[in-house]
Amino acid sequence: MEPAPQPSSSQIPDLVRIGAVPTDTAINVQTDILDPVIFSEREARFVLDNKGILHSNSRITFSTAGDTGTTANGRAFFPAGVGVHSLIQRAALRIGTKTVCEIEDYAHFAAYETTFLPPDAINEREGVMSGRMMAIAPTLDERSASFATASNSASITESVTEAKSIQIDNGTSTTLSGADSEYWKPIIRTVDPDPSRVVFDYQKESNKPTYSILIADLFPFLKTNQLPMFMLREQVSIHLTFTPYASGVISSRVSNTRGTDLTKDASLVRNDCQMISDYIFYPQEMMEQYRQANSNMQFAYVDYQFVKRTVSITEFSGGLIQNVGGAGRVVNKVFVGAQVGQDGSDSLLNNYTADGPLISATTTGKVTTNLKYNDNFLYPIDVSNDARHYHNVFQSEGRVPYISRDLYRGEGQLATDNVDTLGAVEFEDFSAKTDLRQKFFYTAYRLNKGERVNSRGIELYDTRTTMGASSTFRCWLQVMKVASLKDGMFSMAFA
Repeated sequence: MEPAPQPSSSQIPDLVRIGAVPTDTAINVQTDILDPVIFSEREARFVLDNKGILHSNSRITFSTAGDTGTTANGRAFFPAGVGVHSLIQRAALRIGTKTVCEIEDYAHFAAYETTFLPPDAINEREGVMSGRMMAIAPTLDERSASFATASNSASITESVTEAKSIQIDNGTSTTLSGADSEYWKPIIRTVDPDPSRVVFDYQKESNKPTYSILIADLFPFLKTNQLPMFMLREQVSIHLTFTPYASGVISSRVSNTRGTDLTKDASLVRNDCQMISDYIFYPQEMMEQYRQANSNMQFAYVDYQFVKRTVSITEFSGGLIQNVGGAGRVVNKVFVGAQVGQDGSDSLLNNYTADGPLISATTTGKVTTNLKYNDNFLYPIDVSNDARHYHNVFQSEGRVPYISRDLYRGEGQLATDNVDTLGAVEFEDFSAKTDLRQKFFYTAYRLNKGERVNSRGIELYDTRTTMGASSTFRCWLQVMKVASLKDGMFSMAFA
């Protein structure tokens, strides 16, 4: 009797590529809850078991001790733009002694990524899972308004609902009220409501909420690939470096309601710092066939290189020329943010902002940028139009940033009719006009030629007038990498 024919490699599903397995395949999922092998207020390290296939939707959970806010009305919450991601300063995924992915200033990176989350995803999922609250929605202003008739001076009073401003919408409600009259139409005026919108009780640090972060958000390798742990002969570990904890100084981890004790920080609870790991198991025969057919396999993925420095007002206004690296690498995109000053816990977004030049009734700051690599400029003419800057972010990511032009560039106030798109609504006593306006000014560049950058690297040309103060310049380069798994041993190199 002849042995049954073995399936060809083309007939074996790609078990590690997301979305490649037939839906009718039998799957067993085993969930482990891992405690860190190393834990402190400064760092944590998790060691994973070499079994099954690690699901990219595995999570790491965190909670804090609720040691914030000492006054009767005092409360603290994770920054609206990043949520619990503010705890992570650096994240690294290692296999054996080799670093597969590593990202610096992760909380600032997460602030950029949050801008692409739809408001419904933030309200329905992220507000509960990660504490992010940057969903922007219209403010409904309900008031009584008086109208005059054309034939006489008698007036008619009607109830009018207007939506002439926007604000953070975390699902709580705020009703604006007031009354005024104008011939033929309701008058437009600013109303300062009291009280302001507030966080939910479960989001207050005093109630010790437990949040989580997807490991795929930490490591871009896992957005397109799942780790075949059962094929690895080396130890897989996740290393986290936390944002510094420093009770007695302004915190970089949380935001405190304005007017409260700002020197309280949020210490981590060791027992709640855990990794919830999902391991996927297919039928044993299928997994063994996959192992034999892929004794030497490759993964293409992206990783990030990071540049950070302080830039003075003079340097920006005179025209910054900064080499951001990338020499010898295939670079897909570059994105940049400049943070002015250090707001810390006395702000709605904490320090996780990207500020643009000042704009006011008398001042109009300007940003002019370009990118040079392989002896050519990316754009034939420098980009100075703010709409182009916004478009370039969309073009680089292939995703629409869910932020208004006021949040992006501070252009939402129309002096002619005294309408302000951010209105007078406050959030936890923070004014949107000061804490949200022009706090999301990122610039981005798509390098679409797919060519390797020469030894000179990439030069960023960035001129900004009226920055107001020295800035922390941050730049991330998305680079292509290739990983190989041969006989259970993992290696990687730049593409």
